[in-house]
Amino acid sequence: MPKERSVNPAQAQRKADKQKEINKNKKNIQNQRNEKLAKRNPDRLQRQIDELKELEGRGALRPKDKETLAQLERDVKGIRRAREALGDAAPKFPSHERRDGAGGRHDRQDRGDARDEQRERRQHLGKRRREEEHREPDSDTDPEVRDIPMPRDTPPPLPRQDRRREPFTDPQVGPDGQRLPHALPTKPAVASLPPAQLVYTSAPQLRDLKKEATRFVPSAVAQKKKRVKGEGRLLEPEEIEKLEKAGYYA
Repeated sequence: MPKERSVNPAQAQRKADKQKEINKNKKNIQNQRNEKLAKRNPDRLQRQIDELKELEGRGALRPKDKETLAQLERDVKGIRRAREALGDAAPKFPSHERRDGAGGRHDRQDRGDARDEQRERRQHLGKRRREEEHREPDSDTDPEVRDIPMPRDTPPPLPRQDRRREPFTDPQVGPDGQRLPHALPTKPAVASLPPAQLVYTSAPQLRDLKKEATRFVPSAVAQKKKRVKGEGRLLEPEEIEKLEKAGYYA
């Protein structure tokens, strides 16, 4: 007989807790999705579906509209399932009556009347009617003056006053007709400056020839000098004697 596997109770409890947490997370995600879908109005989407199906029945539906119709149908099903899951907690939307039959014809007629009225207002925009002017109760015009009949046509234009322009006089032309010379601007006053003086000096130029000579020492010689002075590493007695014989002194 096969040997039975021993079950660890602590491990089994951890698995059960983990599965419970997974189920809880799935439920929370589903609730959030239902709340998000329930905020959408299924009636509005259903009206769009009806319009697309009407176009489909007439054969005027494009391939892109077919994809939109399929997506809208899936959305409506999901929204209604979400609203059924939420029950009374689902948000309420105002009901809209469908515009079909006689109601639709009346709505179209009302829209046509509104468009005609708006077009008439545009035509008379900025024009004042004489009847409306006389109907104003708060007019400042006296009744005697208001009773004077006004012509129905536009009044004649006011006569223009004959304004003769004065002849143009050039300010640069004299009375004899000759052009006056241009007056040059005055030169700005320049402060008198003392004359510049040159100073000659004969101070000697001092040069440090020793410093200048050390700049041109070969690198091998400079390195041997550093060794004699003890820089770098310690030298053996034989090396010191060799450097002294070569002319390098500490």
